[in-house]
Amino acid sequence: MNTLVQLVGQTDFTTTNDTAVSAGGLAAFSFVWFLSLALLVLTLIGYWKVFTKIGLPGWMGIIPFVNIYMLFKARGQREPVVWLILCLIPCIQIIGLWFLANDTAELFGKELGWKIFLFIFPGLSHLILGFGGSQADRSMIAPGVGLNA
Repeated sequence: MNTLVQLVGQTDFTTTNDTAVSAGGLAAFSFVWFLSLALLVLTLIGYWKVFTKIGLPGWMGIIPFVNIYMLFKARGQREPVVWLILCLIPCIQIIGLWFLANDTAELFGKELGWKIFLFIFPGLSHLILGFGGSQADRSMIAPGVGLNA
């Protein structure tokens, strides 16, 4: 029994290579950070293109809250301020975001499949919508906004 205590006492469990572990963690964090940044930039480019297709300035698409407000205003079916506030309230925002996806799809004359796609994958779908061949339907845009200004 004494030899077991001596062996355990001599074993140093803190001699792991902390430098390698830290470098690996930093590399993984950096990769995820750069990937997230690239996805954010692609999402903003998609919003910019969607807003220019609607006839609004592209910069409005990349400013938080302004983009939601202007998409509701461009469709003209709902009160933009009320729906913007609803999009900010936890648990209720899912309803507001569904109507936002619905209005965005209707601005481009898209059906239910696109509404679901815009709701589940907003960044990717706006990128495809912005660079795709679809054009904004002038009859769906509210008077005095964008192409109908």
